[in-house]
Amino acid sequence: MQVKSIKMRWESGGVNYCYLLSDSKNKKSWLIDPAEPPEVLPELNEDEKISIEAIVNTHHHYDHADGNADILKYLKEKNPTSKVEVIGGSKDCPKVTIIPENLKKLHLGDLEITCIRTPCHTRDSICYYVKDPTTDERCIFTGDTLFTAGCGRFFEGTGEEMDIALNNSILETVGRQNWSKTRVYPGHEYTSDNVKFVRKIYPQVGENKALDELEQFCSKHEVTAGRFTLKDEVEFNPFMRLEDPKVQKAVGDTNNSWDRAQIMDKLRAMKNRM
Repeated sequence: MQVKSIKMRWESGGVNYCYLLSDSKNKKSWLIDPAEPPEVLPELNEDEKISIEAIVNTHHHYDHADGNADILKYLKEKNPTSKVEVIGGSKDCPKVTIIPENLKKLHLGDLEITCIRTPCHTRDSICYYVKDPTTDERCIFTGDTLFTAGCGRFFEGTGEEMDIALNNSILETVGRQNWSKTRVYPGHEYTSDNVKFVRKIYPQVGENKALDELEQFCSKHEVTAGRFTLKDEVEFNPFMRLEDPKVQKAVGDTNNSWDRAQIMDKLRAMKNRM
C-alpha cells in the first residue's frame, strides 16, 4: 500500500489534501478528494494517472468534490476504454456512480477498504478504512470528520453524532488492537491550529506526553498527514477524550454531570470561537 499526499488550496488558506491511494502490486489506485485538478494532475506521473480506477469523495463539499467532473473527463480522454467509478456518500457528489452503505467493503487490487458512514459534518460523510492484508499496513481517510488533534464542524449534525462518528463508528470498526497500526489521513492540514486549542486544555508540558510530541513535530514539519495514528488521536485529541476530567473541566462540567453530547457540543463551540 502506498499513499501520496497532494497539497491543494494552500496558497488560498484552504490547506486541503488530495490523496492517491495505490496497491503497488497490482498497479491500481484511487484518487481521493481531487477538488483542484490544476493542482492535482501535475503531481501525478503517467503511470499513476493510468492506474486510477476510481475518484473517491469523503463528502460533497466543493473543496473535496468539485474536481470530479474535470478529472473524470481528463482520464476518459487519456484512456477512452477505461471505466473510472466515482464513489461518494450521496448524489450531491458530482458524477457519483457508487454510493456505499455503512460498512460496505470494497477492494482496490488486494487492498480491503471499509466504508464507514460518519454523518455530522455533512450527512454524506464517509471515512475509508484501508487494510493491506499482505503487509498488515492500515490507514484511514477521514475527510472533514477527524483531523489530527481535532474534528470537523457540525454543519449538518450534532455533538452526539460526532461523538458516535469518532468514538464508536471509527474506533470500533478499526478495533482497539489496530489503532496503533492505523495512520490518519485527514482532509485538511489544521494540526498546528488544533494544537493551540488543545494546549488550553493541557497547558503544562508533561500533562499530556502525546500532545508534547505532536507539538514538537509541528514545530519542525509542515505536513502531518499520515504521520499519526488512531492511537495517537485517542491520546491527544480532546474530541476523543470526552471522559477525561481535564476536558470536562475545560468545558465547564465541574461536577461531572454533563452527558457526552453536551461536552462535545461545548468543546466544538469553544474551538469555533478561536
